[in-house]
Amino acid sequence: MTQPERLGKYEIRSVLGKGAMGVVYLGFDPFIDRQVAIKTIRKDTLDPELAAQFMTRFKNEARAVGRITHANIVGVYDYGEEGGVAYIVMEYVEGTGLREYLNRRASFDFAQLVALMSQLLEALEFAHRCGVVHRDIKPSNLIVTHTGVLKVADFGVARVDMSNLTLTGMVIGTPSYMSPEQCMGNIVDPRSDVFSAGVVMYELLTGQRPFGGTLESITYKICHEEPVPPSRISGLSMASEVDQLIAKALAKRPADRFPSARAFREALLEVARIGVPVTDGNAMTVVNIGTIVLQKPAPYWDDETLTTAEHQLAQFLGPMARVLVRRAAARTHDRGELCALLSESIDDPDTRRKFVDAFAHSGSNASSGLAQPTNSRHGSGGGAQERAAAVASQSGQAAAAAHPPGPIPPGLALDAAYIEQVNAQLAVYLGPIARVVTKRAAQRTTSRDEFVRLVAENLGTQDRAAFLREGGHAVK
Repeated sequence: MTQPERLGKYEIRSVLGKGAMGVVYLGFDPFIDRQVAIKTIRKDTLDPELAAQFMTRFKNEARAVGRITHANIVGVYDYGEEGGVAYIVMEYVEGTGLREYLNRRASFDFAQLVALMSQLLEALEFAHRCGVVHRDIKPSNLIVTHTGVLKVADFGVARVDMSNLTLTGMVIGTPSYMSPEQCMGNIVDPRSDVFSAGVVMYELLTGQRPFGGTLESITYKICHEEPVPPSRISGLSMASEVDQLIAKALAKRPADRFPSARAFREALLEVARIGVPVTDGNAMTVVNIGTIVLQKPAPYWDDETLTTAEHQLAQFLGPMARVLVRRAAARTHDRGELCALLSESIDDPDTRRKFVDAFAHSGSNASSGLAQPTNSRHGSGGGAQERAAAVASQSGQAAAAAHPPGPIPPGLALDAAYIEQVNAQLAVYLGPIARVVTKRAAQRTTSRDEFVRLVAENLGTQDRAAFLREGGHAVK
């Protein structure tokens, strides 16, 4: 679509991003000399199966945020339709999505985490008092400005008072961050957002989501399994109160959670004042938990896995394989991601595919490749074996679900099995709507490369990068 010069009174300056529903432009309001963000949908280009749902969500977002004015919520100024284009004029926020920080594996200290979560929970408490439940709290919907201000965005699936956007029995939201009641299609209340905020905090603490796998396994775990306590994954000497805080936020029954975002925030601030013991190897001292940097522990791989990876990569890259494997192994706990990182070193698509296939085959009957240390390496008060077992279990579940599609040789033909693989990966981000998206893309191309490009266009910029990276595709 050609970039318009203006929409209504607003001048269009540039494209800020593209997502599942359309294009977001940087605009300018000449009457009050203000930059704005303009989110658009071109109604005549929407798939008929998605058009009604997208337009309902779009208008719902304008209605939901139009009644809320808060420093930690992206404001909405205007709604309009012109020439087949519907648009929402919003506050322009210069900042970085929280998902992008997580994609970069950025480290936070606990004080920074408390500051971010406190702002998120304040925004949610205000929205809830205004009768709005967000229902899609996740890192890619949270923007952090350069001054550390957090802004909540994308109220497209919000529940406004007793709106009919979602009826009982419908599932709506992003699977990895949904509450059990969302997964079951039940009516939600503010405590659903409390659960989602708990998932975000868990990811900030550990660098990984509490519930992983395919869409089906994520849903089952959210409803029936307790996540591994953060202290067993983070590798830090973390107070037990942190685990208890997360456990309460992620309780399966709404009645067992914090009754409100405000209650969650107050409990978080109490935990932030706790002192924890820290050792430098010679002496132990007690410090405020807020000074601890939440760095991810270095992965502890077994020698057999790394030796196998070196041998396979050396067939294509020679002696430099050893250095590349060690560098990649220091960046991830996951065997599938290790393969994706190593494959980026191979330029030729056919050669890359051979390496990916060989690596996947060598791990088909193996463990995750993570060694099980006999002692705690980061002073976490024991639990090292449980921590290693938990990570190995998650890696095994991901491998059992399906190997990610992996880098794509240009022109490789599309087939039903590949479409199903991509659909399973996409469903983690889009839920049941992924089936419609992949079906539509498959009707437009017979090339795997083009197919992945088409389905990725239905994700926002941050989620698109994560989706492509997890599948071993080039991030564009």
